[in-house]
Order: sequence, then C-alpha cells, then structure tokens
Amino acid sequence: MVEEIIGQALGIIATIMTFISYQANTKRSLLIIQSIATFCTCISYFFLGATSGFALNIICLIRNATFYFHKEGTKLQYISASILSIVMAFVGAFSWQGPISLLIIIALAANTVYLSFGKPQLLRQSVLVTSTMVLIYNI
Repeated sequence: MVEEIIGQALGIIATIMTFISYQANTKRSLLIIQSIATFCTCISYFFLGATSGFALNIICLIRNATFYFHKEGTKLQYISASILSIVMAFVGAFSWQGPISLLIIIALAANTVYLSFGKPQLLRQSVLVTSTMVLIYNI
C-alpha cells in the first residue's frame, strides 16, 4: 500500500515536470527537466512493479545524458539514437510483461529518434503522442 502511494506520488511529480519541460527553449534545458521527470518515472515504476517501464526509463536516463553532451547536427546523434532504440527494444523484450509492453517500448524508442533531431519544437510535438502511449501503459 505504501509502495503504491509512493509510486503514484512520483508519477504525479513526473507528469508535472513533463508539463514544465514544455516551457524549455533549448534542447539542453529540456533534457535537464525531462531527466528529472524520467528519474521520478523510473522510481515510480519500481514502486509499482512495472518492470518494463522501470528498465526502459533507466535507458532513457542514459539517453538524456548522452544527448545532453552531443553537439547538434552530428552523425553521432543519429548513431546514438539508433543504438539506444535497439537497446530499448532488447530491454523491453527482456522485461516483457505482455503486449502492453509494446506501448512503452515504441513510445520511448520514438522519443529517442525525435530527440536526435535536436529541435525542441519537434520533441515537444512527439511527446504528445508518446506520452499518450505511456499513459495507456500506466493505466
């Protein structure tokens, strides 16, 4: 019971941080705010027993750190996005909880690809779609 309350509270904090990230004007500030949200989401999934969500959000933290330090417009961004998306697919398969896991795998991999483009506006638009998929997974 306590674990569920902690998990839900952290999920609410993560949602608030995601909304705040929409105000970020640069990719780096967006990544910082989203990393805080991702960390809260990761811990939330841990307390709720959602292993796919937990494992994949650890990869998202690594992804955010990776893209934070990449220079925009380099091939390294696209290579990193491809590698991280493949890693997400493998981690998602390894932590499989049934077909519902596809929602979070696809959402986070797509978010990774959009993040590699380096445009905060495009990432904000992608978050609307991917957040909907993650919300369905959460329910």
